Amino acid sequence: TGRSVFEHRAVVLGSDREELLAGLRALVEDRPVADVIRGRASQAVGVALLFSGQGSQRAGMGRELYEAFPVFAAAFDEACVFLDR
Repeated sequence: TGRSVFEHRAVVLGSDREELLAGLRALVEDRPVADVIRGRASQAVGVALLFSGQGSQRAGMGRELYEAFPVFAAAFDEACVFLDR
């Protein structure tokens, strides 16, 4: 909720560095390609949550981090208070 709202959005998809760079070049050159998605920001205000990269975690990982790292535990508790509102 504290980030600047830029009107334009873009997502570049690729499976390696070269594909990503090619997508960025297409974006800069304003060329339409399948692996570049463009859009405009909505004026609607809200909170969005994105849970990406779930394949690399393992069961209990968050609990272990919570128990081992006080900074992680404090940040997690703070987020829970915010989201529980």
